[in-house]
Amino acid sequence: MAYEHRLRVRFHDTDPAGIVFFANIFVYCHEAFEEMLRALGLPLDELIRSKEQILPLGHAEADFKKPFRHGALVAVRVVVGKLSERSIRLDYELRNETGELLATSSMVHIAVDPATGRSTGLSPRLRAALEPHQA
Repeated sequence: MAYEHRLRVRFHDTDPAGIVFFANIFVYCHEAFEEMLRALGLPLDELIRSKEQILPLGHAEADFKKPFRHGALVAVRVVVGKLSERSIRLDYELRNETGELLATSSMVHIAVDPATGRSTGLSPRLRAALEPHQA
């Protein structure tokens, strides 16, 4: 099951041509991920404060299909592409108000023990929350 987050392209997210600066696609995707976790009852800030584990990025990629312009309403659809022992791959589709595909992205978050800085198994609570959202 996919989670969908909507956002508006803000002026400060654009370059001088009025198009979203490419790196902001990752900001939009991460915002959708954080909101999905919040909706699942696992806000990212609580996971970080609990010192249970942190979820830094190990990989990120994006394909750009059409320009994002200032003022556009964008729907960011998130699905869990893969849950492994120690990582999560999240797949994103970003679409405009008419449903046109603007970009796709994938990000791999690695479960890391904050005390040791080493990779660790995904927490059982995170895994249980994310399993129903697998593609």
